[in-house]
Amino acid sequence: MNQLSPLAMVIPVADDWVSACFVANRLLRGGDRVLWITASPTDDGPAAGSFLVPLDPAFDPGLSEPVAAGMVLEVLSDANVNAVPFSGDSVRASPIAPVRVGLYGGGGAPFNHAAIMAACGFPFRFLSDAEVRAGALAEVDVFVVPGGGSRAMHGQLEPLGEDGCRAIADFVRDGGMYIGCCAGTYDCIVNSDAFVASCPPQKHLQLLNAKPWLGESAVEMFGTIQSPGVGVVLVRNDNPDHPVMLGLPPVFPLVHYNGPILDPLPVSQIPGASGAVGLASFAGVTDRFTAAEDFSGPAPVSEATYVSLGIAAERFAAAAGELGTGRVVAFGSHPELGADLPMVEWFDPARMLANAVLWQSISRRESGAQPAPASSAGTLGLPLGSGYSTVIGLANDLAARARALQQLPIDPRPGWLEPDYAMSIFGLAADDIWRQSLIEIQPLADQAGTLSRALSDRIGHLMQPAAHPVPPLVCQAITTAEHRLHDHRAAPWNQDGGYQGVIALLRAAIAMCDEAGERWEIELGPPAGAYGYLDTNPYHLVAGSYLAAIGKAAAAVQLLHATAAELTMAEKLAMDSHHRDVALHFFTTGSEL
Repeated sequence: MNQLSPLAMVIPVADDWVSACFVANRLLRGGDRVLWITASPTDDGPAAGSFLVPLDPAFDPGLSEPVAAGMVLEVLSDANVNAVPFSGDSVRASPIAPVRVGLYGGGGAPFNHAAIMAACGFPFRFLSDAEVRAGALAEVDVFVVPGGGSRAMHGQLEPLGEDGCRAIADFVRDGGMYIGCCAGTYDCIVNSDAFVASCPPQKHLQLLNAKPWLGESAVEMFGTIQSPGVGVVLVRNDNPDHPVMLGLPPVFPLVHYNGPILDPLPVSQIPGASGAVGLASFAGVTDRFTAAEDFSGPAPVSEATYVSLGIAAERFAAAAGELGTGRVVAFGSHPELGADLPMVEWFDPARMLANAVLWQSISRRESGAQPAPASSAGTLGLPLGSGYSTVIGLANDLAARARALQQLPIDPRPGWLEPDYAMSIFGLAADDIWRQSLIEIQPLADQAGTLSRALSDRIGHLMQPAAHPVPPLVCQAITTAEHRLHDHRAAPWNQDGGYQGVIALLRAAIAMCDEAGERWEIELGPPAGAYGYLDTNPYHLVAGSYLAAIGKAAAAVQLLHATAAELTMAEKLAMDSHHRDVALHFFTTGSEL
């Protein structure tokens, strides 16, 4: 390096934190040194949450490879991020290491998490309950448990059983990180005796010294727990210097979907666990929120709602703590969900998830294992790429089903769409949710078709005969893409919702639309609460939640987005590896390869 060359480069996060994270992971996974800036004392220095990439051993003695600086600059140029030379400002930065993320696929809705992890460049895999019990957590550094399925926490924990819950707790005590969202947070906190009695495995998965906060007028939604409501709330960044909260504004919108309001415990009830630290507290609601007390109609029925009491008490939507040598990050809300009705367009709150994984990357367990493949290896008995035409056909069929349902009259309103049977959410009445969902399903289906065509074309191009074989990383990404289409899994899965392949998701959405049409004239029994008749009410089959047809379509789109991002990362890493080999050969021999 000459005297005019920078000692290091800064990848800022202010403009595009997702791209910055992707490039940082690209460098990390290629073997380059990357530091995460966790504090910046001066206003004109790099923002906390940015990445610092050393170029000169004078700045970072950890550098040893003679071509590292040139490769870093080449990657930054190719990535088209606004990297700038480090000016020498005083910052606090820690080296980070590649992390491997496991997403629990045995229940709930892990698909937005998958899209976020892939977009940020974190390698991930789905894990079944059987795989967790069999020791698969040894192959990951972070374990994410998402929001629940139709049976919420019971549907996630019962398949795991006591052995699976103990395996997760041991994983955290030994240095792993647990991230929970909504039901995934209920799974890991200190619940009431009544809840534990209804779901005995949960007593073996208490990781965080926090409990559900109970307001005086809380509405019992599922027998032993309460719901604040569904929609977009406002939360306060109570701990802006905490790694999870870096870069988040003082107050920001966040999607909440029935999850707990968190209350840190004043005295530890979990051996080996630290106290829980509040990260973000409830600050208000938006006009896109429906309190649980108002699920049965758009007009407020109570001023003292559970959520309003939680706001007044400044209770939390997110908290964190430590257990043994591991970490726990718990979101009562859903940072992975978008504020739109399909909840597919995730936005800035998702940065808390990326920050949590980066926090773990600072002290990743030194297992020495390489990132595991995203799904079990195996040979599909299908021609490569054969599933994409199936996806395109199913996407067209789903759009047609939605158009057909739009033609059926809801004026006069069918009985199943009355307020006692069809809940209001996101500040909208049920009939508006119904109409908008049928509209939104069609562009989701179009996206699934478009993404499938693009993936098919990319894979076809990559597999064309060429002078050089397809790099192993790219081959693995193509194989993973096939698995994601065909739902190829080696282990038996016992699940409530949870992971499915793209084809299975689209088929489920079509079947739900068909069943809704067949049940159009159904006469339901007595009202049974907001989620009564979940499997028979046309509203719940098509529109009423992320478990409905609209949610299945959104999940297929997110899984395709994740697959495309993983393929991009594999191509970039393969290209970087080749360029590095060429540069190193030239440096050591003076000749070209």
